[in-house]
Amino acid sequence: MDADALFDALVAEDVVVENETVSLTEDFEHRWSIYLDTYASVTPEAFDEAVADAFGVSVEEAREIEVTRAEFSYYLALHAHLDGDYSADEIGVMAEMVDRIGPSSPVPDDLRELGDDAYPEFLAANPDCVVSIWKRDCAPCKAVAEDLDRIRDAAPDDVAFAGMDGDDVVEFRREFEVDAAPAVLAFRDGELAETTTGGVGTEAIIETLRTVYD
Repeated sequence: MDADALFDALVAEDVVVENETVSLTEDFEHRWSIYLDTYASVTPEAFDEAVADAFGVSVEEAREIEVTRAEFSYYLALHAHLDGDYSADEIGVMAEMVDRIGPSSPVPDDLRELGDDAYPEFLAANPDCVVSIWKRDCAPCKAVAEDLDRIRDAAPDDVAFAGMDGDDVVEFRREFEVDAAPAVLAFRDGELAETTTGGVGTEAIIETLRTVYD
């Protein structure tokens, strides 16, 4: 199939929805996020072995493929989701397409969003800051998002706030040992002071920020 036919197949297979904009369906995003959760935090060695096993090549050959964890997760999600008969090469092209479309961000619209490439500069420029981790299909995340204004009010005006898509920030999560969402990390004088994770609720987050920035 050519690229246009493969895109049409993605629409027909309920991977992509095409209205005023092109986006991934909620069902496919959810399936993809499960695979990404599996591979986001594994060691590079374990990831190379998984790629080698999926593509039937040696670990050395897998390293040369240079597939990202997100792309690999898209490939596996497509394998599980698609009903039609597609070659491995066609699924690879389709994975590149959905990777370019990308999932909707779970980070609230009024928060600056950071990725693994941007957070070191943000932390260096903002020694007093709060970085929050968000994920899709996360009821506690949605509850915290509804109280975001109250959470911001718990910190002084000069404390910077930013958010991160937990599925995209492998390096940040590894560096600061974040393994749950929502997670709220409070930095004071350039150092991580406190981390609040999981569904502890808004009041616990507010109390943590008041303690850190008192």
